[in-house]
Amino acid sequence: MTEVAAILEELNRGEGVASERLLPLVYEELRRLAASRMQRESGSQTLQPTALVHEAWLRLVGNGDPSWQNQAHFFGAAARAMRRILVDRSRSKAAMKRQSRENVPDLDNEATVEADDHILMIHESLKRLEKEDPAAANVVLLKFYSGLSSEEIARMSQCSVRSVERQWTLAKARLYQMIQEDQGNPQRP
Repeated sequence: MTEVAAILEELNRGEGVASERLLPLVYEELRRLAASRMQRESGSQTLQPTALVHEAWLRLVGNGDPSWQNQAHFFGAAARAMRRILVDRSRSKAAMKRQSRENVPDLDNEATVEADDHILMIHESLKRLEKEDPAAANVVLLKFYSGLSSEEIARMSQCSVRSVERQWTLAKARLYQMIQEDQGNPQRP
């Protein structure tokens, strides 16, 4: 059992002090995951990976009652927190840009607005996938938002790499289909 898993068990038993020991152990991994996620974002992203990790950590432990079943659950929760932060920021930026475009059109902002809209479109499709297939949606979260490999996800989820790869392939296809439907371009049979 890793030290992280032991601390997660302590947290589940209500030992609140354990969360203070958890952050130093997972900080570098969370920062790597945030940096990986930020590289996929548009150049308009003003949030730095360190700030994303700190904000996500505050959301994770902010309610004072964290309860993660295992490492996969913890990193999934961290990925969801990072995703919510990025989506919230994209929504806020898109709203501000729409307001500014109403006053003065700015062609330089078009690429930024499209990137923010892209983030929101993926978020909405992923929310639908979470309802249809929670396991596949979790693989997408861990791969896309956390940057974990199939091997890392399999190890944390205690399943085979083949199962993770299958869920990833099916999830990508379903997300693509959802995005096409949302854009009014149904897939051809």
